[in-house]
This record gives sequence, structure tokens and C-alpha cells, in this order.
Amino acid sequence: MIHKEAMEMIMDNIEWIFGGIGVPVIVLILKKIFKNRNAQKGNPGIINTNNIVINNNAGGSTKFNTDSSHEDTNKSLVRILFVDDQHTDFKMVSILKRSGWINTKSVKDITDLDDPRVLEADIIFVDINGVASALFKDQGLGLASALKKKYQTKKIVLYSAETTGDRFHKALREVDSCLYKDAEPYQFISLIESLSPKAKS
Repeated sequence: MIHKEAMEMIMDNIEWIFGGIGVPVIVLILKKIFKNRNAQKGNPGIINTNNIVINNNAGGSTKFNTDSSHEDTNKSLVRILFVDDQHTDFKMVSILKRSGWINTKSVKDITDLDDPRVLEADIIFVDINGVASALFKDQGLGLASALKKKYQTKKIVLYSAETTGDRFHKALREVDSCLYKDAEPYQFISLIESLSPKAKS
């Protein structure tokens, strides 16, 4: 129900209100009245934490808040790299991109720990088999271990389609996580969200 003071003001200024500038002004007045009324009842109301900037060409801009793209913006800050000898067939990259993780790339191999793609990545998924054989006899396990030692702030994840192998390799204890290559996309996304503070709102 509209507050009595607001209704009287609307009725007294009906022509001015619908003349253009009156509509935004009356909205602000109504918000103020309802805010005061809620405060008197001990109810502070809902605080809007969304951001929108409106430039009114009158020497300034007004800032409001909206969370609609906040999550996508944070996802776009996360740089994900997959090192996978089958990278052309690995569909997780395109799934992640469609889910908003637009800075997701894959490479077939890494032959240098200072590779620019490694340097820019926040989260690196390393396939256990078929990669980094020029650098490490343990292939992906050796690469993941070396990357974690050299770049401690980067999140390193080992993944593989193999269900057998050295379950006691030190790399499995050094990396941030391990995942089956055929895990559900939800599991990849959930893991990325948990590893990346940039993706958290």
C-alpha cells in the first residue's frame, strides 16, 4: 500500500510527474519514504549491491549496482591451460569456454617450463601420459611436479584417462588436485571454481 504522503504528492504534481524528469524524482522520493518507514519499524530493508554507471551528460555520472554479469566477469579473469597430447579431441576446453571460462586454452605439449602459455595460466591441467616426455621420464607427472615447485601460486591439476599407474608418485601429493579425464563437465567446473579465488564473488 502506498504511503499517504507519497500519494498526496503524486496527486498534487501529476502533470509535472509525467512531464519527463518527474518520474525519476518521484521514484527517489518513494524510496526515501519507504526506507524511512522500514527504519522506523526496525527493518533496514534490502541493500542493493549491484553496480551500473549511468552517464546523464550533466557533468557527472550516477553509479548503481547489478550482479548479472559479475560471475561471468570473474570467470573471464581466470586463465586455464590444458596440457594434453590429445588436445585437439579434448572437448572440455570448448565446454568451459561456453560456460564463461573464456580464457581456456589447450596445448599438445610443453617443452619449456617458462613457456609463455604456462606463465600466463592460473590453473594448469596436466595429462599424466604423453606430454613432456622430452623433459621428464615420468612425462606429465614430472611436468606437474616441476611446475608446482617453480610456480607455487599456480594451481596444478593432474588428470588422466588411465585407471592404473604409480599411485605413490610424489607428484600426486604435490599438485593441488587430481581428476579423471572422463569426469563430468560439472566436476571440472566445480574444481576450477574451488581453485580460483578470481572466480568467487
